[in-house]
Amino acid sequence: MDFQGPTLADYENVRSLNIAFLKLLQNGNECARYLEGLPEELGRRLRRLSHREIGRLAATPFLLFSFRERDDGFWQKVLADDRTRDLFALPLKTTDDAGRLVSAGLGFVWQLAQRNPFAARLLCGASTHWCEQITERTIFHILAVAGHRSDLLVLRAQHDTEIWQKLLVDGLSNETETRHAAHISALQSVLTRLPAPAAWSAAACASRNPALKVADEPQN
Repeated sequence: MDFQGPTLADYENVRSLNIAFLKLLQNGNECARYLEGLPEELGRRLRRLSHREIGRLAATPFLLFSFRERDDGFWQKVLADDRTRDLFALPLKTTDDAGRLVSAGLGFVWQLAQRNPFAARLLCGASTHWCEQITERTIFHILAVAGHRSDLLVLRAQHDTEIWQKLLVDGLSNETETRHAAHISALQSVLTRLPAPAAWSAAACASRNPALKVADEPQN
């Protein structure tokens, strides 16, 4: 079966969202809840990335944060809110960095799931069922119910020390090829460790060239 992978523009959006998330982790008041599950040493490393290191890590070709896309029980509760909550009420957080990131990230994933569900699954590890659930509703609807949740945004693979060790060592290397290889390896690990179709791994390999083109930083 022929799958259409993410476009260069999709990878640019992923990089921009990753930068926003990594900067959020440097906020001492916000970061602790996002780093739960990581060894203290890795969490401290994530909080202390330099500007250049943020740019390098953000080039990883998948979202470094998650909307708990594989937690069906959680999303059943989130989407159940649309039957009881006033959708025209303002979200609890509308101006803070986390709220803006949730809105921007969910908006990006929602439109991608509408246009290319396979690419959405590749970039955020979502299931087909989750993509179908969110695209059955309007983007306003999704943002309205999700905006009331303070537990929606989490670190991707937060309990997988091996993936984050790889990203925070070789994934920050001064050597471009070493860095890119670590990013692709992390992508393959994220996809193959989920109960997902084997085609995802092949797609990760096939997406190598466009991902690496986007990952290059002008000043490296």
